[in-house]
Amino acid sequence: MHTAQTLFAGSTILTRERERACANLRGPGKAPIELLTLWTELMLAAFGIECLIKATWVKQGHELAQGGKYVPMCQNERHQLVPLSQVAGIKLDVREADVLERLSIIARTIGRYPIPKHAHETCPRQFYRQTGSLLSWSSDDDRVVENFVRRLKIELRKGDATPTA
Repeated sequence: MHTAQTLFAGSTILTRERERACANLRGPGKAPIELLTLWTELMLAAFGIECLIKATWVKQGHELAQGGKYVPMCQNERHQLVPLSQVAGIKLDVREADVLERLSIIARTIGRYPIPKHAHETCPRQFYRQTGSLLSWSSDDDRVVENFVRRLKIELRKGDATPTA
């Protein structure tokens, strides 16, 4: 949970700075660098969610390391939040699955690299709820992520003697 919190903190700070820069835009001129952080914000959030999913897996009694070596939850994990949630027994509604699928693709592609490893990853496609491009993100998507993270944190705190933030 600690690593998830540090990733969420980084994402939140970048978001706050980007929103501040947008609010202070005045007329023509050079755009501030803070306007370039959206995909990185989402990548950090995706990796934070992955940490919470893995924390859920560990809380269920599974191990993520044996003999000093990482043990994946499933084959070809590749930061795919929907399959990881399914393996961990975390139920997703259609909207959550849609947002987490797009967030996973963003984290694996434009959040980290200038191009995806495979071109088909960023092509418009059918997601769980909609057809379209992953290159769109809205405040509704942010709310779905926030609610999902809140739900995971609540589940992880159940039964803990000393809850953590």
